[in-house]
Amino acid sequence: MIFETFAYRKLLANRGSEPDVYVYDNIPLQLRHQLCMIFVESIGNYHVYREFDFNRITEANSIWEQIDNICRKELYSYIQFTRLNNIRDRFCEYVSQIGDVDDWLSSIEIGCVALTVLVGQEPGGRGATQAAGDALSEINRRFEQHGVGYQFESKTIIRVDSKFVHAEIVKPALRLLSVKLFAKANEDFLLSHKHYREGQYKDCVTGANRAFESALKAICDTEKWNYDRGDRASELVTKVTSHGLFTHEFDKSFNAFVAMLKTGLPNVRNEAGGHGEGIAAAAVTAQIARFALSLTAANIVFLGESYGVLKQR
Repeated sequence: MIFETFAYRKLLANRGSEPDVYVYDNIPLQLRHQLCMIFVESIGNYHVYREFDFNRITEANSIWEQIDNICRKELYSYIQFTRLNNIRDRFCEYVSQIGDVDDWLSSIEIGCVALTVLVGQEPGGRGATQAAGDALSEINRRFEQHGVGYQFESKTIIRVDSKFVHAEIVKPALRLLSVKLFAKANEDFLLSHKHYREGQYKDCVTGANRAFESALKAICDTEKWNYDRGDRASELVTKVTSHGLFTHEFDKSFNAFVAMLKTGLPNVRNEAGGHGEGIAAAAVTAQIARFALSLTAANIVFLGESYGVLKQR
């Protein structure tokens, strides 16, 4: 839980409850400390066994060992922290001290993925004091509290540029894509977010377009609506429209919305991120990448909601 101290209430009052600008390359020491405490409270302590020690709480130990094993294998910078015998202390020291933001985010992501496995389990059985689901919610709230622009969603850390866009567009899209039907589209969308976080804006735009196309194809495959292997978003939108995916209770102005689905992101992809490595590739900026992600998320939400209406008719 978050205890609203005087300092925290003053911070909220000064910034109007949410940060004006998110930061991405500076992780406050207090946030590092708070996340360490959350992991310990929700996983439990790591117990270093000694001879004739019968006080065994193996559940927490096995979780810490899995986290430690992944960190040692995937994060080279983690090796310098392995001198500590207590794995909990080792992980927390890393989270508290590592300077590389990508490595830090990777360690937080590893810890959060471990917590997703524990959601729904009774915390007391592993010596923990906080439920895993509550811990994941608090981690995201702590990111917001400090104005650090990241959230843990769909088992991955994603970058947040606008709280409104994230809450009203990106999160609903991720929720929709978590359905088995859209597994491929979900994979493409999360990969696009990864490219964005790593500054690979051309790949981000291409991946965002691919996610929208994958969602369209998933619906076509499920409904057995034929399409050509090489069809892109514009052709696929035409196919699903002809099969009545979008309700016809709109006036003729709705054609403009269908046209927007066809031309919005595909043009960004073709002109800036789809072909070659020449001048067009250099034009793919962070702003274009953000636009591509936001537009893709909005299109996917509209697509999913329209499909839901279709299945109810």
